[in-house]
Amino acid sequence: MHRTLLPALAAASALASGVSAHAGQHPSANVSPRMAQARATGPDAGCAAPSEPWGIPAALDAAISGPADKDRACMRALLVPDARLMFASVGADGSPSYRVQTLEDWIAGAKSRGPGVLEEKQLNFRVDRYGAIAHLWSLYALRSDGKAVARGVNSIEAIEEAGGWRVVAIMVQAESAAAPLPEEYLP
Repeated sequence: MHRTLLPALAAASALASGVSAHAGQHPSANVSPRMAQARATGPDAGCAAPSEPWGIPAALDAAISGPADKDRACMRALLVPDARLMFASVGADGSPSYRVQTLEDWIAGAKSRGPGVLEEKQLNFRVDRYGAIAHLWSLYALRSDGKAVARGVNSIEAIEEAGGWRVVAIMVQAESAAAPLPEEYLP
């Protein structure tokens, strides 16, 4: 079945009106020791995990966007401690490649990029959810010092904990000449 990306505004409207994207939810009965540790050291009030997976794109945008030396407490609060960030690409010859980073690798890279201000915005997204797991497929745009520098797709895996939804993995592929975004993904 073909699914289209939902505009972020429609998702936010549904969340605000109390419309649920799922039915038959039950809280997760089992929590791993790492999740329990993360919950114990969890986010401060300004970085609360989203209560629904629909809130992940806005939380991710807020955690990523900002100056290179930004405090990344909210990024650490949104992602589980062992989260992985995978950056896929397609070369000019069509050959795929990827690199994997930990959250701490990503934070170090963000700090090293210099004094610029990075802004990420999820433009369209959809959420597929079953019980305590969710997958988000999201079109993003990236700006540096106000100039458009990239857009592409985030594939986000998330899990529900007692305190909200947290990201387990993000796979990113930026648009390129060899891999343009399909028309149906565009806003």
